[in-house]
Amino acid sequence: VQFTSVSPYRVIVSGRIKHFISAFGEHVIGKEVEQAINEAMKKFKFYISGHCLVSGSSSGIGKAIALEFASKGVPIVAVSKDKIALIKLKNEIKSVFDVDCYILNKDLLDEKSPLEIYQWCMDNKIDVQILINNIGLGYSGSFEDSCEKSNEDLVRLNLFPMLHLTRLFLPTLKSYNNSYVLNMSSLGHCIPIPYKALYAASKAFVYSFSKALSEELKSVNVQVSVSCPAGVYTNPHVVQRINSGGIIAKWTSLSVGRVSYFIVNSMLKGKKTIVPGIGAKFLLFLMRVLPESLNILIAGRMIKKNEG
Repeated sequence: VQFTSVSPYRVIVSGRIKHFISAFGEHVIGKEVEQAINEAMKKFKFYISGHCLVSGSSSGIGKAIALEFASKGVPIVAVSKDKIALIKLKNEIKSVFDVDCYILNKDLLDEKSPLEIYQWCMDNKIDVQILINNIGLGYSGSFEDSCEKSNEDLVRLNLFPMLHLTRLFLPTLKSYNNSYVLNMSSLGHCIPIPYKALYAASKAFVYSFSKALSEELKSVNVQVSVSCPAGVYTNPHVVQRINSGGIIAKWTSLSVGRVSYFIVNSMLKGKKTIVPGIGAKFLLFLMRVLPESLNILIAGRMIKKNEG
């Protein structure tokens, strides 16, 4: 038995193989090979028989995570308000990986959307084994100059879809021997960030909630992971912002493909706190050892400089 690929996992079995077994038991049936592989995957918690639901999957990290799971043969339920991007994602997954991809055109700012997503999955017998809560919104600037609607939308989108979808799908997730929830926080969760005050506070909430829920669910084989990336090259605006952030921002930032690959494989290996990249890990270490007042000063100056 030899691995020919690890993304997705593919093996070649050579030797005396037939679709039947001889009277002496010296041949291996193809079905037995598949059964043995499945049993090994279950034992080491790599076996995925259900679907992966990804919110915010039309672009950026969400899209990259959907493609990463599709490359492993996992059927996808892609949720986004961008219908055209969802159709393109579905066609790409089907043509490249020959994997099912169901698309749900939903705006998660609508408080009815989480229940509608859950009900659609139940009605269509779509069992979710992996839940990726990726949807989110961010902006920077003085809180005093912010508008009330933008603040409310940020809180509503960054927190409530994660809470509602997780609670709704928990019974389904608990029905599996192993299932996964991934919540998307940020490296900025660990310090207050001036000029990104509300965004950083929302990511601190995501981190705290994820760690607490992980402890609550550890006895029922529902693994809750939280990802805390630094900068991620997702679109031209983000690229420009990272480049203007200086050497630290560039050193700690990664491409969206590398980040999604690291997140998915770390989660499947049982990692509960996921910080992609050596640069981001080192920056997290520095933030933890430096005084909070100094962290806040540095972060505030960097954000203000970028905005200026």
